[in-house]
Amino acid sequence: MALQLTIVTPEGPRYEGPVDSVVVPGTEGDFGVLPGHERFLAPIRIGELEVRSGNDPSCRWAAVGGGFADVNGERVVLLVDTCEFAADIDEARAERARARAEQELEHKKTARADQFNFRVEEAALQRAVIRIQVSKKKGMAA
Repeated sequence: MALQLTIVTPEGPRYEGPVDSVVVPGTEGDFGVLPGHERFLAPIRIGELEVRSGNDPSCRWAAVGGGFADVNGERVVLLVDTCEFAADIDEARAERARARAEQELEHKKTARADQFNFRVEEAALQRAVIRIQVSKKKGMAA
């Protein structure tokens, strides 16, 4: 019995298919979902998504942005800001984004910029760091 996973970003569907399990980066901590899971709705933080399918012991990794997970027994729908699978991540570009975000954060600290802009840059840094971590798992991808 498989779990149907659907990942949707503002640009449209990113992934749809049967999986054996997923581990989602929830705001209260990572949570795993298997077929038959109790129904619930949970917020998602910027983090690593782990997707397992078939008899293969390896898994697919993705960097996801914030959003929500709708779990319903045999179905998981992730509505996220961003989703990039490890194989699709350009590690050099992610490193440049991390450096830019760190630089902007430092500038905002010294300029005492408003809290909103600081949080925007902080989220950009988190996304870049997660993308780098996930990109290093390309060899682990199924």
